[in-house]
Amino acid sequence: MKNSTSDKMNKSVMLSKMSTAVSVVAAVLVLCLLLYLCFTENHKLDYSRSEDGIISIEKYNLQQIKDESAPAGVVNEYTFTLDEELKNDTHLAFYSVHQYVDIYIDGEQVYSLRPREDSFIHTVGSNWTMIPLYREDAGKKIRIDITPVYERFTDRKVELLLGSRLKIFVDRLLKDLPQMIISLIAALIGIVFITIALHRRLRGIEDDGMMLLGIFAAMLGIWRFTDTRFTPLITAEKPVLTLYISLSMLIVGMLPLIKAFSTLYDSFGKKILNIYCIAAAVAAVVQVILQISGSADFRETLFITHIFIAVGVAILIFFSVLEWIKKPAKRESLASPLSILILAIGVVTDIVLFYIKESSSNLLFSLAAILICITAAGTKMLIRRAERERQNAEKDKMLAEKERQLVESRISTMISQIRPHFIYNTLGSIEQLCEIQPEEAAKLVHNFAHYLRGNFSELDNPEPIRLSQELEHVRNYVSIEQVRFPDVKIEIEMKSSDFLIPALSVQPLVENAIKHGLMKLPEGGIVSVISYETEDCCCVSVEDNGVGFDATVLMDEKKHIGLRNIRERLEKMCGGTLTVKSSPRHGTRVLISIPKGAK
Repeated sequence: MKNSTSDKMNKSVMLSKMSTAVSVVAAVLVLCLLLYLCFTENHKLDYSRSEDGIISIEKYNLQQIKDESAPAGVVNEYTFTLDEELKNDTHLAFYSVHQYVDIYIDGEQVYSLRPREDSFIHTVGSNWTMIPLYREDAGKKIRIDITPVYERFTDRKVELLLGSRLKIFVDRLLKDLPQMIISLIAALIGIVFITIALHRRLRGIEDDGMMLLGIFAAMLGIWRFTDTRFTPLITAEKPVLTLYISLSMLIVGMLPLIKAFSTLYDSFGKKILNIYCIAAAVAAVVQVILQISGSADFRETLFITHIFIAVGVAILIFFSVLEWIKKPAKRESLASPLSILILAIGVVTDIVLFYIKESSSNLLFSLAAILICITAAGTKMLIRRAERERQNAEKDKMLAEKERQLVESRISTMISQIRPHFIYNTLGSIEQLCEIQPEEAAKLVHNFAHYLRGNFSELDNPEPIRLSQELEHVRNYVSIEQVRFPDVKIEIEMKSSDFLIPALSVQPLVENAIKHGLMKLPEGGIVSVISYETEDCCCVSVEDNGVGFDATVLMDEKKHIGLRNIRERLEKMCGGTLTVKSSPRHGTRVLISIPKGAK
């Protein structure tokens, strides 16, 4: 059963690591693509006029011309004649989406926008075309050839404008301002979450998904900011890069969100979410490969991304509701099904409207819904982390108090073991032996020094020691006592010694056996120290054949400080127990039991 549980845990950890690795590979590939687009030219632009003047006018004729050499098989031709009364210099401006552009004035080509011939990019993205028109152009014929890259854009019209750059810039800014503000808020929330997560990592606190949630929020903000019609006005030199930044954030954006939420669910939920991450990351890698090979642009494979987004949101809803029902006690730390439902409605609404409008500009439902969701999730993570830190602080306080008590217990035990009369008696024995048996005196000094060292070292040793080391201390003590009481015998049988025990836990028991058990006999007795193991515990038994006593007197531990200190140190340092069995004229047996595997 344990092996089965261990195997499941190992598989879960392996699956989590695999999902993380594949996600990182997908993100790295996308980043490499964006860096490549950033430092290379992917479109060809012929621009031969400078700008000046402010005026606006709209008059044009449109006809669709079939052209087999065009990507979608057609070219939309716009023609109009400039007003004869054109008195100021101005600009011809319009917004194109996945369309090539060629502009002619009286038959002379003055502008051309299309991908470079050696580029793997099929589309130049969404762009603002602005051509300066001068007063001397009045009465001239303008022809604009719009060549759709994809068939779904063959009937998409462009709105032709005549006006100043500043006017178009301000007008577009005002229209896209709500989306840009919300995008910046999302990015700011992401930066805040990332900063909090980094601060915690520097403090050695384990991340609980806050970093991933912050990365997702930042990516969300970048996606929606670069997806406005205003953005191409400020990135006119890199129209392809702007498009691919937006699409890249969308393609890999669900990975950090899913990984962040996986920290909230049980092992089964984590497993499913990790499998989803692997599949979504592999899909992203495939999309990058198709893009680099020139087989399909990101825009052409965008439906794959939308499918994975919809599936990811559905999975989040399922596990949020499931965990909410199964674990009422954890509801404060789980994502609210309501917030996930709002997320789902927003995402689905935007995807549907995207395919209806063929544009995601100003679709704010998903952006607002996701902001609500991640804000709620992030807030819960902060509350949960604050509660954990409070509990950890209380735990640290308790541990510090336990440590203080253990130190006091060790000091108390050491002091109780080094009694003045014992030292006086030992020194007196050494003095006598120096005159009649110098060699025995030297041996006694040696043993007494080791005995004192063992006691003093306990002050600096908060950790348990090996039983063999403790029994060596017992032998040093007994060798000192046997000088004065040669009829006292000790038998040590070590059936097991490869376990740890608090220092000065056996020696005081042997001392009690000699002092309170054997010395009250008319002649010497025997103390037996036996170590052994049971199925669950490591044990040390200290037994004497002395006078014994009524064990009920031990109920008042205030009068038996030595035993109380030993019992407390056994419990706090290794979860052990101390039991005493005795009765008058039948000796005493003290048993130390330490659970196996105790730390």
